[in-house]
Amino acid sequence: MLQNNQILRYIHKLYPAADISLLQGFVEDNYKREVLKKKTLLFSSGQSNTRHYFVEKGLLRLYILDRNGREFNLLFAKEGQVLGDLATPQPTAYTLETVESSIVYSIDEKHLQEFSGMVSGAANSSTDLIRRSYLFLQKRLVAILSKTAEENYLDLRDNHPDLIQRLPQYHIASYLGVSAEFLSKIIARTAKM
Repeated sequence: MLQNNQILRYIHKLYPAADISLLQGFVEDNYKREVLKKKTLLFSSGQSNTRHYFVEKGLLRLYILDRNGREFNLLFAKEGQVLGDLATPQPTAYTLETVESSIVYSIDEKHLQEFSGMVSGAANSSTDLIRRSYLFLQKRLVAILSKTAEENYLDLRDNHPDLIQRLPQYHIASYLGVSAEFLSKIIARTAKM
């Protein structure tokens, strides 16, 4: 089963000493496999979300709405990545939506904590994952505040070319904090680079 189940491979990568046969039963019992259409809302701002999502196939986006209803993309998660709201189970400030038809495995906070207790080293690894997420968000915040939209676009293009191909331009523009028209100018200007 390990060869055929992406989430078990992901868990095994994070926790190589873990008993996969024990984890296989836990995954089957506690992770909910969901096949989702494009533009499916997984949770919305104001809801009390208690689930975390592992992406087997597809692409998700986490975004916020300003008071005028304008969307600002904060994060994207593609195959092999996990996304949720760490403030669980508090009402969330975010909305999580599929950008493409997707297959995800979701787990609630209670079972995620149970999982951490089952696996030797899971607490350290979970802390490391949270630390890496925090560092990513810090870098993203610094980039938003200190770099131009063009510099941020070039970083995205150079470090995540697959996202440039998979995302509609309006999502990229929202992620960069610019209009779609301005993004078109950036793309035209940087195409020559």
